[in-house]
Amino acid sequence: MENFPAIPVALFARVSTNRQDAQRQIDDLQAYADRQGYRVVATELEAISGATKTTKRPHLQALLAAGAAGTIQKVLVTEISRLGRNTLEVLQVLERFTEVGVSVYVANYNLETLTAGRSPAAKKKNPMAQLMFTMLAEFARLERETLVERTISGMQAAKRKGKHIGRPRGSTKTKDQLLKEYPGVVRDLREGLSLRKIAKIREVSVDTVQKVKKLLAV
Repeated sequence: MENFPAIPVALFARVSTNRQDAQRQIDDLQAYADRQGYRVVATELEAISGATKTTKRPHLQALLAAGAAGTIQKVLVTEISRLGRNTLEVLQVLERFTEVGVSVYVANYNLETLTAGRSPAAKKKNPMAQLMFTMLAEFARLERETLVERTISGMQAAKRKGKHIGRPRGSTKTKDQLLKEYPGVVRDLREGLSLRKIAKIREVSVDTVQKVKKLLAV
């Protein structure tokens, strides 16, 4: 019986801030890799928002480069939201890995994007996984939008009660400081997106988007 070398894989974990601990993600993925007899050749940890563009996520880019170079054949993640929060971004990431023959395994659903195969040419898209990932990514996006809407609603309710929301009074930023702090909002405004949509995408209040819009008009 022919013996194949252990499949080289990478572990990928993401948290939104440096204050969060991703060790459990790493431990769970390492345990799975050990059970499968995989050879872990890379571990990438991102402390960044999943809403960040793929091109601005160096750890994810490193895995894509490793896949293109043939260094890894699989990427293991605990859940699909680790890849991103935006539906389109998640699907683009999955497609990028598929293009270089790297299968993405999502632990909590026990699904892979590609069917079994020892080489990129021998692998094919897993239709069931593709359908499931599309649905899950959309659900994750809707949940995130709901959270943003609840946050905005809570802030508006607090304002109606006379509570001060935001920075302490007297700490107003200059025009340049504010525009530099919200470059994504600036880009979205210039692309013609609505104020409410921008607020949802960038996780800021509509008032903040309105303030940036006014500054751009000056």
